[in-house]
Amino acid sequence: MRRLICFWVLVFSASIACAQQHPCTDAEVDTAMAQADTLRSWDALYRSYKLYRQCDDGAIAEGYSESVVRILADHWSTLSRLVTLSRRDPRFRRFVLEHVGATTNPDDLKKIRISANTQCPPRLGAICADLAKQADAALKEDESYGIR
Repeated sequence: MRRLICFWVLVFSASIACAQQHPCTDAEVDTAMAQADTLRSWDALYRSYKLYRQCDDGAIAEGYSESVVRILADHWSTLSRLVTLSRRDPRFRRFVLEHVGATTNPDDLKKIRISANTQCPPRLGAICADLAKQADAALKEDESYGIR
């Protein structure tokens, strides 16, 4: 009986995981491609992430990176909204951190690193530290490839 219960728990868990990770359709690619690099608020980025995260690859991923870095570089004062959304959905936090990368403008990465190190809002130290670390890694990656 115990094995049967374990079997059904595994089947149920696997079916949920499969249902949550559907492939990116052609229509989703088109929409995600059109908006990925134009998002300028955490709420807009989160909505797009929820709808199109399965499309996060190649040019779409680069577009999301542009949006993430633009929001951080130009709208640092909204960082608390990122934290609020990330508490609700921890995968969104990982998504944001993964998109602070070397494909973006190094001047923006430097601005993010400086803001994270010198303008961190109270009680947001963990996200600031992670953002500074990601920006540093992206800048080092740029340097190691002799880019820019």
